[in-house]
Amino acid sequence: MHWRPFLLILMGQCSLFSCQRYKYYFIKEPKTWDEAQSYCREGYKDLATVPDVTYRETLYIDSTENQANAWIGLYSISGRENRMWHWSLPGVEFHDKEMKWKVGEPNDKPEHLENCGRIKSPDGLVDVGCSNNHAFVCYNEQNKSLHLIDTKKKWREAQSYCRQHHTDLASGAEQLKEAVSKLSRKPPSWIGLFRDTWRWSDGSNSSYRHWESVDELPVELSKTDSGTRKCAMIALNKEGKWSADDCNNTKPFFCYDEKWILINESKNWDDALIYCRKHHDGLVSITSSEQQELVKEKAKNATTPYVWLGLHYSCALDLWFWVNDQLACYQNWANETDTGHCNLAVAMETGGEHKWFKKDDGEKFNFICSL
Repeated sequence: MHWRPFLLILMGQCSLFSCQRYKYYFIKEPKTWDEAQSYCREGYKDLATVPDVTYRETLYIDSTENQANAWIGLYSISGRENRMWHWSLPGVEFHDKEMKWKVGEPNDKPEHLENCGRIKSPDGLVDVGCSNNHAFVCYNEQNKSLHLIDTKKKWREAQSYCRQHHTDLASGAEQLKEAVSKLSRKPPSWIGLFRDTWRWSDGSNSSYRHWESVDELPVELSKTDSGTRKCAMIALNKEGKWSADDCNNTKPFFCYDEKWILINESKNWDDALIYCRKHHDGLVSITSSEQQELVKEKAKNATTPYVWLGLHYSCALDLWFWVNDQLACYQNWANETDTGHCNLAVAMETGGEHKWFKKDDGEKFNFICSL
């Protein structure tokens, strides 16, 4: 009975935490973009990749005491052959085979390149210049709905509007199909399809961009421009807006590293915890399905059939706790019978469905540490 008030307090500690894969490090020593890239790859993972607005806000908030421009891991080599299509909504990947282009599209006008996507029923999808003015289709993640905005804007102005009032421009094959079916007899409209020459240093193909001006489309190229190299910097005194600069200029920069590391050594649970706390932050805690997905990618490279997680059992409270003192609100248990045993900790299987198993904490497995 003495535990009941305490348990009620604890049960209120389940909350949602933003799941982020990367941890950023601000390096004050000015370097060229290439020098910064080498530095980050030697001591960290790479120059900073910024996959969405949440990461961008983290990058900016963590560096508000600095007022300089700083390199991030985005670079461009101009040339029409270097362009790649992307969807505006972060996390939605472009697959060319899913596109229903109008016959003869995509193409470029003789006088300029066409880097943005527009739909008009029943013609289908065409590429046009991003500085044209059209109505546009926004996507709202909260109620999974599309919204036609009749006000005509340039593509980046439309993107900015959708991100401010909804979630983003309509993105992905399913939203494209829905938009085409709903826009019969409607005016030509922007969707979230664009192409540019920008790449991330680590090879990821995140489409997220945060340029300083909605009118600015760095390296929206003429057909004669090819081979010019530019690199992206974040303006720490302008709300984290991005702009392009000569890669040979020197600036401070951001590196990133992943937030978890797999240790390919076999230890019991207590020794694994001691190791992680000594060399890193602690054994990994998983508080959401998103974190489960990220951690399981690490677990796939283990040399043991299971990897230890930072979840252990309290006999006194009859509760499972993470080593960071959070309750086990998110769970991914395998279908196991309760052993009634006190010396238990949790290990994730390194194959199959990556379920969680209750294991005697004296068994020896690889383990994953938080950084």
